[in-house]
Amino acid sequence: MIEWLLSLVPWGTEVIVWVQSWSNPFFDRLFNFASFLGDEEFFLILLPLVYWCLSKASGRWLAYALLLSGYLNSLIKHIFLIPRPADPRIRILRPADTPSFPSGHAQNAVSVWGLLASRIRKAAVWAPIILLMLLIAFSRIYVGVHYPQDVIGGLILGAIFLCVFLWLMPLAERWLGRQSLALKLALALVLPIAGLFLHGTDLRGLYPAPDAATTMGTILGMSVGFLFEPRCIRFRVDGPWWKRLLRFIVGLIVVLIFWQGLKLVIPTDIAHGLAVALRFLRYICTGLAAILLAPWLFVRLRLAQSE
Repeated sequence: MIEWLLSLVPWGTEVIVWVQSWSNPFFDRLFNFASFLGDEEFFLILLPLVYWCLSKASGRWLAYALLLSGYLNSLIKHIFLIPRPADPRIRILRPADTPSFPSGHAQNAVSVWGLLASRIRKAAVWAPIILLMLLIAFSRIYVGVHYPQDVIGGLILGAIFLCVFLWLMPLAERWLGRQSLALKLALALVLPIAGLFLHGTDLRGLYPAPDAATTMGTILGMSVGFLFEPRCIRFRVDGPWWKRLLRFIVGLIVVLIFWQGLKLVIPTDIAHGLAVALRFLRYICTGLAAILLAPWLFVRLRLAQSE
């Protein structure tokens, strides 16, 4: 299949060149914004907003869907190692340095926005959600960082992932609900660590891959947080709009302190193994901050009630 995908590169290049022949300032702004809606930075806004201010259950599902979908995408990218578009005729509006196939933006658009639509359970949201998915996917061709086969592969993989996730997640929650806290805590610790080492090397041949440390560290921190938040904090997401807004702002500040603040104190000139371990720890702390520390502050500051 790798040979077949590589054989499509010339055709995909011509498609990108043709799409960009329609470029204008309006389309540049539109598709740059659409591409941003699939970025990690945007999801760092969307997921806390849902979890802290709208629905804890939906926020939990969205978090796992995004992180597991991102892990699967990274795993496949590093198996196929298809290079990004590099033809001199192509304008690169949003540079990217990971492998090209499949498109993570297209896959995550289906995984996350499709899951959100399934949680809302209103037929009226499906049309705009599907349009948004397609817009995000197409934007990756327009901004010059993906071939059309990457986008199609990402959409298909995202749809498969979403169907499997919607089938397995309720089963997993019911099964875990019958287990002891000790077993759930053991799974929350062991499975992400196993995921870190099951991922292959990165583009430079380094192992464990830093991308895997990011995803699995966040999952570990959040999973532990999801176990203890209902026992220790039990914050409620309801309340007046201004409290929800303040809650969101305070929570983002807390997460940013751990996400970017810890990055500033970690040395850069250290051995790869130690660097990955510290990155893993940094994202564990970030996940814990989002699920435990921020809600604790909400209750202490009277921005949220405790059940």
